[in-house]
Amino acid sequence: IDRPAFQRLNPFVFIINKYTYETGNPYFRPQYSWNLELSHQYKNYLTTTLSYSIIKDYFSQLFLTDSSGILYYSQGNVGRAYIAGLSLATQVSPFKWWSISGQAVLNYKKLKGYVWNDFESSVLQFNISANNQFKINDLYTAELSGFYTGRSRNDLQEALLPTGQLNLGVARTIFKKKATLKLSIRDIFHTQVMEGNTDFQYADEYFIIHRDSRVITLSFTYRFGKPLKTIKRSSGADDEIQRVNG
Repeated sequence: IDRPAFQRLNPFVFIINKYTYETGNPYFRPQYSWNLELSHQYKNYLTTTLSYSIIKDYFSQLFLTDSSGILYYSQGNVGRAYIAGLSLATQVSPFKWWSISGQAVLNYKKLKGYVWNDFESSVLQFNISANNQFKINDLYTAELSGFYTGRSRNDLQEALLPTGQLNLGVARTIFKKKATLKLSIRDIFHTQVMEGNTDFQYADEYFIIHRDSRVITLSFTYRFGKPLKTIKRSSGADDEIQRVNG
């Protein structure tokens, strides 16, 4: 069972521009998932997982039009989702100085629901991610990571086009390995964009959003004393805290 964040229940209106606004949904209900999963591990470096899920009262962003023709965004329950998936995860070390961890996920998702009329959509979506760790010598290490996501659909009315990014980092230990100096670049080629199509009641919208995702970071870390063991404590209020922070 998944319950919506409290902010999503807020019925107040937030103005985005003179043609668009956003509002919460006080009638937002929880969504219920029935999940079946089968996993197999081969020689501690390859894990294969088959899964199937049925989700009732599926959470989706809603793109609606009010009586005056103004567009507004909300969130709500739209019907059911059926998801069949296959995932492969591996962690190998071809050489002593190189280790790789990666994952590939293939999903077939079918959505059925009602907004202003009956909707039905399906998509075959996949995601590939990998992280490469390199030990150059006793002082230097490097990291090369990235991901690629194909065409996908999380909301009933919105389809997203492929996106991805590539990251690079180099680190050096100093002060007798008590400190680390690291230079990293995220989204080297500035390819992480949000692009897709949205179905409104009387129109279709193509959109593309470019963010400042290409970032260069220089960090310094110094370790004092011995590492402390942290103990995670959970309570019955954890779910409520996540809903507030969500």
